[in-house]
Amino acid sequence: MKSVDVCLTHQDFDNYDHKGKIVVVIDVLRATSTINTLLFLGADHVKPVGSLEECKVLKDDDYIIMAERMGKKVEGFDYGNSPTKFKEENIKGRKVAIATSNGSKAIIKSEGSKRTILCSFLNIESVINLIKKYESDVLLLCSGWLGKTNLEDTLCAGGIVAGLDNFEIESDTALMAKALHDNTDDILETMKLSSHAKRLSGYDNKVDIEFCSRVNTQPIIPLLEGNQIVLS
Repeated sequence: MKSVDVCLTHQDFDNYDHKGKIVVVIDVLRATSTINTLLFLGADHVKPVGSLEECKVLKDDDYIIMAERMGKKVEGFDYGNSPTKFKEENIKGRKVAIATSNGSKAIIKSEGSKRTILCSFLNIESVINLIKKYESDVLLLCSGWLGKTNLEDTLCAGGIVAGLDNFEIESDTALMAKALHDNTDDILETMKLSSHAKRLSGYDNKVDIEFCSRVNTQPIIPLLEGNQIVLS
């Protein structure tokens, strides 16, 4: 029987055996939601990078550059890490590079797995349906926040575990994530309780929280191919 497990922060990823597994990277607020939106609006590809310096130099290669630190847009970049601040006409057909506090680093760490898929609430059903087609175990990699577990990523991971009803739940971590999901009646109201949602609200980014809580509004599947994220 295929199995599913959950890693609660990208800093813990090295403690998990991910070789031969499908890794699903989750950063609801906001990297995987933002990347999903970029591709949904027609970006050619998205390149995750680990540092601001690496991201900035890609401007010379005709990339749109996006960067965030501590939830805020970094000065000198085209955009921060918000899925609501850009429009289709600015994105369609363009290459995008993104450096974030947690999500882009989680994606980079997943390199070497059998397959890396990006998930948020925006595309959760599409991701679940794809996973079911593979004959592979699955590790759900929550980005977390600076090494700490966060509510929204765990909630999304729990939704995936719940949808993989024919998979063996490998650990108590996955069981707890599923329990959180199963006992949540309102995703948006639950997300508002999270520390990062409160942080973003303090930066006048409440619109992002509502946007990222929408379920299955962008039914696409971003995949990591080499060092670029593209549509499946």
